[in-house]
Amino acid sequence: MSNMARIRRGQRRTSPSLVLALLVAVVGSTSATQMSFAKGDPNWDDVLKNGRQQLAIGETDKAIELFQKTVKKYPTSSQCHTELGKALKRRGKLSEAKAEFKCATELNSTYADAFYQLGCSCESDNEWDAAAEAFTHYAELCPDAAQRKTIEDRIRTCKGHKE
Repeated sequence: MSNMARIRRGQRRTSPSLVLALLVAVVGSTSATQMSFAKGDPNWDDVLKNGRQQLAIGETDKAIELFQKTVKKYPTSSQCHTELGKALKRRGKLSEAKAEFKCATELNSTYADAFYQLGCSCESDNEWDAAAEAFTHYAELCPDAAQRKTIEDRIRTCKGHKE
């Protein structure tokens, strides 16, 4: 059956080379996108560093502004959302901070700091199940022996509150 006959009958035959070309294009664009969010981006590093410095010297509002701009430029960056959450938390905007931490964990399930920060926020809000889950995920991602006991104690405490 010819391609024209298939099209008339509603049957299309997809060319293997077309499928391969599309796959390469998607993978290539994903890699390029991920690279633009990489720590090697000088603007990324500079803005995050500057925002952290602003927080360190007590300029929380300036830090929030910088991190908000960074989140707009890199909306799929869990690191940017986490840093914005930390600044919002420092300003006392706890529900907004927790939303940023939650967003960061949804964007990247391997960014440990986002899970730690989310766990702390949930723990503060007496959301014991969510806190235990976030701390557990953090412990799986960051099994550092020095902090492991502390995290395990926090997980036990959270689980104890929910019973």
